[in-house]
Amino acid sequence: MNLREPNKRELKVIRNALRFFGSLDFLNDYVILIKEGEKKEAYALTKDLWEFLKDKKINFTSAGVKIGEVGKRFRFTVEGAFWLVRRRKRVWVNEKGEMLFLYGRDLFASSILRTEDFKENEVVFICNRDGDIIGIGKSRYDSDKIKDLEGNRVVIENLIDRGEYIRRDRLYKAF
Repeated sequence: MNLREPNKRELKVIRNALRFFGSLDFLNDYVILIKEGEKKEAYALTKDLWEFLKDKKINFTSAGVKIGEVGKRFRFTVEGAFWLVRRRKRVWVNEKGEMLFLYGRDLFASSILRTEDFKENEVVFICNRDGDIIGIGKSRYDSDKIKDLEGNRVVIENLIDRGEYIRRDRLYKAF
């Protein structure tokens, strides 16, 4: 079995991240397992599935949904962040901004259609015009200042985007 339960330090790092994003209750219904490799990948699966796998002594190398990576900090994957982060701050972008973001580029002020309230250096979800989450970014400015900036000013740094799965630049790395 390549998956194992997190040790005390790893569990503390994961709990701190979940607490910060208001999702600590996630651990009431799900088990987080660690897959050792180049990175320590964190996978979430239901407690029932985990008990079944343990009881049947099934040899498996993967189970559940990859929600992030554990290091000094917990780094969410796009799927993990979408699933776990309850306090979501969102930014909606136009078609050109969506295309550039999915190619790994940062977002310019001219690409922003609208925002929810957030502060400088906050993690935000990037949505296309239809509201689909296409990635995660880090704000360089408060949301209320973005509309007053020049159009060519970078306002959101790209941390991770769904385009990485296609580009294969960092296929299995979280932000």
